[in-house]
Amino acid sequence: MFTGIMVFAAVLRFALADYPLWFDEYASLFFAHQPYARLWSDWMVRETNPPLFYSILRGWMDLVGPMDRVILRVPTIVASLLTIAVAYFGMARHYGERAAGVGAVLLAVSAQQIAYAHQVRGYSFLALALTISFFSLMRIVTSADRGERERITSWIGYVGGAIAAIYLHGTGFLWVPIATLAVMIVDRRFVPFVGRDWLRLAMADLAIVAGAFWALYIVYQQMQVPNPNLSWLHYAGIRGSLKLYWASTLLARDPWGIQAVSATLLLAAALFGIVRTFRQKATQLATVCWIGALGLFFVFSLKQPVLVERTLVWIAILPVTLACAGVSTLRGSRAFLILASVLTALGVANLAATRADFTIEDWESAIVQVLNDPRGVIVVSGEGGAVIADEACRFADRRDHCRVPILALSGQTNNAWAKGYAPKIPAVGNGRLALAPTANLYLIQRYDEQPLRDLRAVGLLNNVEDSADFFLGPFGPPLVANLERIACVRDKVLYPACPGPLPR
Repeated sequence: MFTGIMVFAAVLRFALADYPLWFDEYASLFFAHQPYARLWSDWMVRETNPPLFYSILRGWMDLVGPMDRVILRVPTIVASLLTIAVAYFGMARHYGERAAGVGAVLLAVSAQQIAYAHQVRGYSFLALALTISFFSLMRIVTSADRGERERITSWIGYVGGAIAAIYLHGTGFLWVPIATLAVMIVDRRFVPFVGRDWLRLAMADLAIVAGAFWALYIVYQQMQVPNPNLSWLHYAGIRGSLKLYWASTLLARDPWGIQAVSATLLLAAALFGIVRTFRQKATQLATVCWIGALGLFFVFSLKQPVLVERTLVWIAILPVTLACAGVSTLRGSRAFLILASVLTALGVANLAATRADFTIEDWESAIVQVLNDPRGVIVVSGEGGAVIADEACRFADRRDHCRVPILALSGQTNNAWAKGYAPKIPAVGNGRLALAPTANLYLIQRYDEQPLRDLRAVGLLNNVEDSADFFLGPFGPPLVANLERIACVRDKVLYPACPGPLPR
């Protein structure tokens, strides 16, 4: 059964993986192109995500060489498959192979899990690390009579998974207080100065802090100054947080329609599992970790918002585990098959309803259109947009440099990680923009990064209606002449209305 589920999960992930990369994935390429010595230095203060995933990605790129987007996604797909495997064996140990099979299938067909298996970001690796840490902790609280060797490997799994999580994502450190409090609540052996094993837990947590010290130091450095990279995150409020929890921790990507039905059934199955098996320490641990994770993420977000789908993706392992606990209590084959079939069918329906949303931004099509225009010029907002356009251009063109000019307009500052790395803008010595007079300008827009808005603000393109479309153009020579007349280039950024006197 396990082999069949893994083959099915792999086929699904690879079959659906051929769609365009988006902004954040090209950002991963930018960091993966940096030397290891730079990734593991104070230079990373500029980036809110730790360097472990970027290092893995760099190693994969060095190994494979030029690649298409499916091959680029292989490491994250493999991490997702390993997460299913770890969850299967962890659930089978406590609830039996039949129940574990249901849980593995839920993860295999989950639109949420597949979407993050495809993203060239660290989220599927984060889920893998925390799944290892969680099930290792479960073995610790349920194996009082096991051998010393098994206890040691369990502690190594808990500590190693937690350290890896912290080096994969900034929110990984939240797992340590969640896990520590949960294990103390579930097992008196680990209550400080009361239980006989509390010192082991304390030493394990100290080992996590010591092992993750460098990443925590970088976070501390980032906290000393305002961080524009996080300025797009906002407190979601109670209703917004509940919506995120509903969609993100119950294997759905949207709390409406068939996806809401799927999430509701998973929630009901998890609650059923809690009621039917709560005397088991494994169930108690999963329950307290689930409640603790939801609560701590919410409380932490009151200070620094972190509640977005991508940071919550790993929490889905907890309700899936509890749903499996409930399934394990169904003795009759008919009831088991009915529930397993309904859960699986809803998961597949959820995937079908969500598949079209996997494509977030089609940079590749936009870039290819510009590349096919010998007079094409790319216009974006901010250095971050310019860095991403450069990465997307090189990836689409299979070259080590972008052969079209890229103009980074001033004004967009969220992506502070890109400062100083935008491609050089064609200019003459006094800072005046210098494009071919017949150039065609193409605008790439996303969220608050709106070149059309920036140009209209200085009296250009007033004859073009406001548009939030991702890709606009071409805009021909009159725009180029007017832009060259009023704009200037400073520090790799184009100011549409030059601040201060225009250099002579």
